[in-house]
Amino acid sequence: MKRLCKPSESEIFVGRRKRRVYRPAFTLIELLVVIAIISILAAMLLPALSRAKAKARQVDCINNLRQLGVATVLYVGDYKQYPGNLSTAHGFYYVWPTRLLKELGGNRKVFYCPSAPPSSAWDRKVNKTLGAIGPDGRFDLYGVGKHAHFSFGYNDWGLDLNHDPQLGLGGDIDGHACKGPVIDSMVVSPARMIMLGDVRALKQGDQVNANADIDPTDNSAAHSQWPSNRHEYRTDLLFTDGHAESPRRHDVIDPRNRDWRARWNNDNQPHPEITWRVDWAAEAKLDPQ
Repeated sequence: MKRLCKPSESEIFVGRRKRRVYRPAFTLIELLVVIAIISILAAMLLPALSRAKAKARQVDCINNLRQLGVATVLYVGDYKQYPGNLSTAHGFYYVWPTRLLKELGGNRKVFYCPSAPPSSAWDRKVNKTLGAIGPDGRFDLYGVGKHAHFSFGYNDWGLDLNHDPQLGLGGDIDGHACKGPVIDSMVVSPARMIMLGDVRALKQGDQVNANADIDPTDNSAAHSQWPSNRHEYRTDLLFTDGHAESPRRHDVIDPRNRDWRARWNNDNQPHPEITWRVDWAAEAKLDPQ
């Protein structure tokens, strides 16, 4: 006896022929549920991706600083002194970038933190604030002047502009404020002495003042010479031995922190006689990128 099979829900027999009936793969409610799940996963993953990108940019920043560290070691090896900060013979012209540039084969890209605004790169295509008269009296299209945007700053005077002997790595190379070069033997602890670091690179042109300096005591309205905290409230710093660190900016500019006070000075002393105030409300804000 032949066995009769009941047609399945998706099959209908017409005479001796079989015809398939297809149902929709998803109902509208099921589709909406899937979309909601995808949205939730995206919301969870996007912040993580954003943090990963920010971390990658910070790694590039540290790598750029380390290349500048190598350039500094080569420069000091050749000239037995640090490059100094700026010339005031014909205005305001930062010399440390141009002097280290020669040790880097003309590669201006390393003088930039990738997390900073593009307008602070050493590139005339994106930075329209470049151009200054150099020590030789000639106009330099790439010259970094007083109001130029820049993302790295040089530790020129340490904690005090007026201290004698000078505490930093050499400020003015000429003019009335010149105190002579800082030779390598003057740096007591190269592994602890801050040389370069992130600066705020503020977007507002009227707030930019001496942007290629780095100074924890800066009390100007915009604190444009402060180390930047754009790396999740941390700042990238290069030391004279060529290594880099990423401490919290809060610690680096805190006048109560004796350890970090000492790291700004070539004698590796905290100099408690030097005092300044910090605008902690301004310090707590994350710098723009």
